[in-house]
Amino acid sequence: MNLSSLVDTFYLACPMCMSGSKGEGMMAANLAIGFMLVVLVAVLASIGVFMVYLAKRAKRFAEEENTAVPSR
Repeated sequence: MNLSSLVDTFYLACPMCMSGSKGEGMMAANLAIGFMLVVLVAVLASIGVFMVYLAKRAKRFAEEENTAVPSR
């Protein structure tokens, strides 16, 4: 098995799968892909919001720490 036969197989697989599926099967696959993308974006957004929350909390904690320590 060489690399060119493997690459040719990959190139042939995509049109074969796409042309073999019509109607409801294609719609279900597209909806599943769309749903997975929505879930992915939601998870990444929640991670981003959590990181912003942690940054604000760390900044607030550092400010409280600086004001609580008396200067000498």
